[in-house]
Amino acid sequence: MPLTCSPEPPSACGSGGTPGLRADIHPGVPVIAEIRGEIDIASASWLRETLLLAIGCHGPVVCVDLRGVTFLDCSGISALLATARRARLEGGRMQVISPSAPARRVIALLGLRDVLMSADEQAEPVTAVWPEGSI
Repeated sequence: MPLTCSPEPPSACGSGGTPGLRADIHPGVPVIAEIRGEIDIASASWLRETLLLAIGCHGPVVCVDLRGVTFLDCSGISALLATARRARLEGGRMQVISPSAPARRVIALLGLRDVLMSADEQAEPVTAVWPEGSI
């Protein structure tokens, strides 16, 4: 079920996101926030408000699914950190689940794996490289 109490998106945008970004909020424990698209300076404030509203409406235990994120910059990281802080202040926890390769890379480069991701999500994906002619 999509977000039932959503912030007003910018007037030029449709419901559920900003141009290039979509967030679907699924209530429950934990609340699941499925994010798709680019999280950049143009969309990060909308994302922050959406995630904070999800905490206010559905509780402070939130999993942010970033598998559909194609770009993540420092303003997007700031939105995620603000959400994590609010969840902690309200007695809960926010964690990133299923980060896409671009999101995982930025989180790792900034040294935020321990802050934003569970131990299970922190492991780098393994890709097999076979020496030529070995198969």
